[in-house]
Amino acid sequence: MTKLLPFYKLLITALLMMVFCEVFAQRTDFRFHEYNKQNKLNEELVKYTVQDSLGIYYFATDAGVYSLINDNFYLYEVPDGKSNYFKELIKLQSGNLLALSDDAIYKITPSFESNGLELILECNLDPVSPKYPKHVFEDKKQQVWISDYNHLYRLNNGTVEKYHMDEKNLTSSYARSFQFLECDNGNLIVVSQKGWFYNFNQKSNSFDKSAYQPGFLVHSSFKIGSNEFLLGTSLGIIKIIFDFKGRVVHTETISKDIIASCFEQINKNRVIAGTWFQGLVEIELNDEHKFYPVGGFPYFTVNDLYKDHFGKLWVSTNSGVIVMEKKFFTSQFLTANSEYVASIRKSPDGQLICAGRSHFFKVVDEQHIDVIDIEFEGSLNVFQQFEEYTLIGTEQGQLLLYLRNELLKTIQVSTQTISEIEFDNADIVWVVADKELFQVNLSEGTIKSYFKDFNERRIVQDIFIDQNNTLFVGGEYQHSYLYRYNRNKDKFENISIDIPDVGNMDFWIRDMWSVKDTLYIGSSSGLFKYFDSNINQVNLGDYTNSEINAVVIDQYNAIWLTTSHGIIRKRKEEISLFTPDQGLPSKTFTVGNLLIDDKGFLWVGTSNGLAFAHITDTIPNTPKPIVHIAKEESWFIQPNSSLEVTKGSMLLMDVTAIIYPQKQNQFQYCVMRGKDKIKDWKALSDKNQVIVSGLEPGGYEICIRCKHEGNYSWSENRIIPLRVNQVWYLRWYTILTELVLILLIVYMSSQYSKRRAQQHMIELEKIVSERTVQLQDANQSLLLANKAKDRFLSIIGHDLRNPFNAIRGFSKMLIRDEDMLSEEEKKELTEMIYKSSDDTFKLLESLLEWANVQKGKFKLNRVEFDLAEVLQTNLELHKSQASLKDIHVEGDFKSLQVNADKSMVDTVIRNLMSNAIKFSHANQNILLRAIKKENFAIVQVKDEGVGMTETQVKNLFKIDKMVTSEGTANETGTGFGLMLSKEFVELNGGQIRVSSVKGKGTSFYFSIPLKQD
Repeated sequence: MTKLLPFYKLLITALLMMVFCEVFAQRTDFRFHEYNKQNKLNEELVKYTVQDSLGIYYFATDAGVYSLINDNFYLYEVPDGKSNYFKELIKLQSGNLLALSDDAIYKITPSFESNGLELILECNLDPVSPKYPKHVFEDKKQQVWISDYNHLYRLNNGTVEKYHMDEKNLTSSYARSFQFLECDNGNLIVVSQKGWFYNFNQKSNSFDKSAYQPGFLVHSSFKIGSNEFLLGTSLGIIKIIFDFKGRVVHTETISKDIIASCFEQINKNRVIAGTWFQGLVEIELNDEHKFYPVGGFPYFTVNDLYKDHFGKLWVSTNSGVIVMEKKFFTSQFLTANSEYVASIRKSPDGQLICAGRSHFFKVVDEQHIDVIDIEFEGSLNVFQQFEEYTLIGTEQGQLLLYLRNELLKTIQVSTQTISEIEFDNADIVWVVADKELFQVNLSEGTIKSYFKDFNERRIVQDIFIDQNNTLFVGGEYQHSYLYRYNRNKDKFENISIDIPDVGNMDFWIRDMWSVKDTLYIGSSSGLFKYFDSNINQVNLGDYTNSEINAVVIDQYNAIWLTTSHGIIRKRKEEISLFTPDQGLPSKTFTVGNLLIDDKGFLWVGTSNGLAFAHITDTIPNTPKPIVHIAKEESWFIQPNSSLEVTKGSMLLMDVTAIIYPQKQNQFQYCVMRGKDKIKDWKALSDKNQVIVSGLEPGGYEICIRCKHEGNYSWSENRIIPLRVNQVWYLRWYTILTELVLILLIVYMSSQYSKRRAQQHMIELEKIVSERTVQLQDANQSLLLANKAKDRFLSIIGHDLRNPFNAIRGFSKMLIRDEDMLSEEEKKELTEMIYKSSDDTFKLLESLLEWANVQKGKFKLNRVEFDLAEVLQTNLELHKSQASLKDIHVEGDFKSLQVNADKSMVDTVIRNLMSNAIKFSHANQNILLRAIKKENFAIVQVKDEGVGMTETQVKNLFKIDKMVTSEGTANETGTGFGLMLSKEFVELNGGQIRVSSVKGKGTSFYFSIPLKQD
């Protein structure tokens, strides 16, 4: 129980401080958004947060380093065996990050596509390397300093230089050790967690002990000036100032009750401190050092504070990360916010006066408001001031006139609520009650109604006097919504102009404001601009047709409007909406209660109090959107890169921004082609995705922009060039290729047809040629046949007739002269008759055989036989015949097995031997020889007879050239023997040829196929 007393003491102190601060001071109003296990961040114990140069956020946790990209958290993998406990992150001047774990230091290179840790220093390995590093710091010279539980180190190009520190500096904290304090002049001071101060001596490259040794524990530090720092210590928050040599010249205890774990700056005079047990505390750094607990912050323990590029605070806690954004409007006046704000006005001396139903308030400044001591009966609905006079209109229809705080008179204008008051001068005031306009003379107390000027209709809603002292009256309905007072005629003239698309019954004026000669009219159907007898509706985007309760224009020409959606600001083409999330106490606004004071603050009265915001000329730009291709693995689209898709395909892109939380971002896109102007911005889907489809082939630009909620302008357009390609089969080169292929096919088909026709023609010509040859051959055959016929008939008519004549003559002599002839003569005649008849028979037999061959009726009887037998038979036969002429016949052959018609071969040999004997002289030789050559048997019949000329040899086997020659013994012949021999040889598959020399002899050769083995 004793151990818990300090905690309870701190808790009670914090609660008392919160009450004290709320009574006497004005704190900054923040908006919160949490990241924890309920919304994507799996590890809730977060030690540190940092943002890199690309806008990516990183978180050091007990489970590793996470990055926040595309509204998703990604865990960085550490090398095997390395610790996942990370204590700190730091952004270097180079743009890279350093991540500090229990046993290593890693480098992170900013990238939307990779999430890798590069190990640059392993710790806990040897006495030279850091042991359980606690803190890392980069000085102005880009030197990196590291502190561990007791010592200091300097990291330079991968090498480590160790600075041994006294053991009295041994830290007692798991997360904190040395703090580095660098002054603008380069002096580097370090203070240990135990509270010992040291100055770095560059000459000796060592840390010199400082004379200032306070003895308190130091948990955190923060630089607030060139040589001024805040320290979070065990004795509270201490302000410390160094001189130009790094010596402590001033210390001041800011707070004894706040144990700060970290600091961050809100503005020039305010910082915010994170604590171990008290949540967040806002500190106003002035002579009084005011403290304001941050209301609504959900946790007690704060590990780190980080302000990002957009001024938002990221708070690292044991329960996740909290994003804090300063609200645009402030609304924390206790007294003013305790009741409905009926009316706000600016006094003649420039002070802001507001009124509830029963009280008056004067705003002294943004942090102070005083009650004005004006007592009245009834319920206040509207008031107006002129010089020192205050005029109050009540719900009971009374006008109460005050001089300063004293009631001068009461004028009963109506029994209904007075809704509008406008001073014309010190005596005359215009009053609206129950939608009727009155002119009240305050001096005389007289009241004049202008009911007739409005056709006796109760339609008056608002009155407004511009800088030219022109009085305008806002009414109701399409044809009676605007009137102007003619002072010369004391009459209100209807200057209403027809407004398209506005109904006649549901249209009325709520408030008016003028700039030079232009009158801005807030109505039930939006904002209109009246100029030179023309009226046009002002484009307010999604809120164009919203009812306008109040309108005012600031010094930067921005239009401010109150609507049921919130407060709208239109600046040029920028439309911004402010809601209670940006600090408004309510979205219910009283009519006309919107004004700008002389300091440039915008004030608004609501049903739940008063709110204000400081107006400046600059509006923060929302950063350009980040675009990823939506695939299984998200693909980041690099700036200045382009995309290509095929016609008919769909392009899906995820869109985020580097300003968080993402749910406060509004995205729009449009697709442009060529020099088209941006006309049609489209909102993204609920998933913040751009879906592009149905585009015709060509070049496009996808423009995407972003607007963060509240006081931010639209970002610059993120332009992504897009090329939509025709489907492959419709692309020009595909069509050209197809056309070329078609032409090629047509050409090839034509060439094929042409070649086929040519081939067919050649085939036809070949057939015609063959047929012609056949016809020529047939014709030749017919000619030969005809000549053979003629020859045949010649033989029959001559060669056969002569022998028969001889036979007849010899026979006649035998019959007629039988008695006169001797026996010897008779025998001789008989022999002559026999010889003539035998020759005739042989001739007739040859003619018949030749005729059968020519008709194809001669049948070939092929058999296998020994050619030597046939040769030997003919040799013996013709030896006896040759001996009659004293001719010597010899044979030269051996056994040769042939395959042929034996009788035909015998006839050929017999004819050739007979011819040889016929044309040989006495004492000459005839040779019958046979040899084997390849697959044939070659038979030669050689004589030494009369021989033949070349012409005779050439015409030897031609039937039309056959010439009958007599033998050496006057033997006769027809030549059919050789013709028949040629036919027989060729029928058996052989050939016959002859060689001869006139007067030297002749050799006949013919071939017969050998027997096949």
